[in-house]
Amino acid sequence: MQTPKKSTAKKSTTKKSPTKKPAVQGFTMSDREIMEDILASQKHIVGIYNTFSCECVNQQLKSDFLSHWKNNQNLQSNVFSQMQQRGWYAPKKAQQKAVDQTKTKFQGIQQQLP
Repeated sequence: MQTPKKSTAKKSTTKKSPTKKPAVQGFTMSDREIMEDILASQKHIVGIYNTFSCECVNQQLKSDFLSHWKNNQNLQSNVFSQMQQRGWYAPKKAQQKAVDQTKTKFQGIQQQLP
């Protein structure tokens, strides 16, 4: 009986990565839900950059925050436009009377400011 020869070739240590499974099996999001999530995230991010840029003392850092704010605001606007075009986001149009009342209210507040 012969003894099997030992292979001198090195075995590959690389493993094939298993197919990634979703964190929750069977969970999927529609395109609309994905866009809604992106829009909500962008609203939050834009708000944070706005606050940081307003409260920043270092001018270079403030400029950087404003640059990021503008880029993210543009992205938010693009997502909003895409959702509107698809009929997924249809804000109610304000009646002219409500617009005029709000405008008058804030003009009054503005006049009271020093």
